[in-house]
Amino acid sequence: MTGDNMTAPSGKPMPLKVTYLRENSANWDRSRFRKHLDAAPNSPALAEIAHRRNALRSLAPHPLHQSYQAPNRSPARVTPDLLAISPAYGAVLFNLARSIEARLILEDGAGFGISSMYLAAAARQAGGGMLLSFEISDYATHAQASVNLVDPGSQVIRGSFAGFAAHLSGAAQVDFAFIDSMHDKDSMLRSFRSLIGWMAPQSIIVVDDLSYSDSAREGFRCMMRMGHHDFVAIVNNRFGVLIRG
Repeated sequence: MTGDNMTAPSGKPMPLKVTYLRENSANWDRSRFRKHLDAAPNSPALAEIAHRRNALRSLAPHPLHQSYQAPNRSPARVTPDLLAISPAYGAVLFNLARSIEARLILEDGAGFGISSMYLAAAARQAGGGMLLSFEISDYATHAQASVNLVDPGSQVIRGSFAGFAAHLSGAAQVDFAFIDSMHDKDSMLRSFRSLIGWMAPQSIIVVDDLSYSDSAREGFRCMMRMGHHDFVAIVNNRFGVLIRG
């Protein structure tokens, strides 16, 4: 959920580094993946996201929810800037969701709603789509206010991602999922396993903050070894991307 420095000393954006781990897809190859990573996102919501990012800076630091705390790693209080995804990574989320015209998007961990705004904008642009995001802390109120600015039909629910199925119809198929809450192996795998039966035949799961810990990296390796996905890559040692179809 934290933003990275994505610019070179010259001020120009640094190219995204990709490690390809599996390339068995009939629909995805390095060229297609690179095309969507490097594309300039095209959405009228981008200006609204930038404005909201600035507006959130006026908030006082919030206590970090105890469920996100890790020994010797986590500050006691956090600012929206610390939790918000950077514009470059937001563009990756938006572009990947748009690449499959994702209509039903799930998010595990909304924070203050900046990543949620990119995802909700992608769902809306697909035509009648929606984001369903979950945030266990009281940040959820701010996240819903953020999402309302780009797609009032999308929802941020204050509660555990484990309960997402109660909000879906039995025939629902999830096109895109973003796992960005607790960054340890067990928590990540619980979210991943709960998603598998709901994912569409052509769908994408993105896992954030693989650089957070050895536990997070091992969690992603376990996801890949389960063999549900045909194309697997890691972007900038941070985003784990699993593509089905």
